[in-house]
Amino acid sequence: MEGEGNTVPTQPPELYPFVGGVREDMPEGLPFHLADYLELVNWTGQAVRDDKRGAIAEDLPPILERIGITRQAWLQLAKEFETHFSQWIGQAEHVEEACERAGQRWAHGIRACRRLFPS
Repeated sequence: MEGEGNTVPTQPPELYPFVGGVREDMPEGLPFHLADYLELVNWTGQAVRDDKRGAIAEDLPPILERIGITRQAWLQLAKEFETHFSQWIGQAEHVEEACERAGQRWAHGIRACRRLFPS
C-alpha cells in the first residue's frame, strides 16, 4: 500500500521540540538535535546497564559539553532521577522562575539542581 510505513511521526504538542544548536534566533525548544539526544541515550544505557558489553568512550558526548554537566553528574541523574526531582530540572534559577510562573513556592530537587547544574 502506498504511503504505509512512509509517514513521518509527529511529536505530541505538549513535548518540547528539538530545535538544534544555540543561535541568535533561537526558537523555543530543546537546544540540541534529536541525533545528539539519541547518542546521549545510547551512551547512558551503555554506562548504566551492568550487563552491557563494550567499553564506554572516555570523551564526552557533545550534548553533555553543551549543557555543562559532567559524566559523573549525568550518570547520577540517570540512575537516581526520581529520587531527586519530581517536576522540573535544570539550572536552579530557571527552576525557580518556572515555580514562580506556576505559582509554586518551591520545587523538589532545587538543591540537586544547584549541585548538578552550576550557573
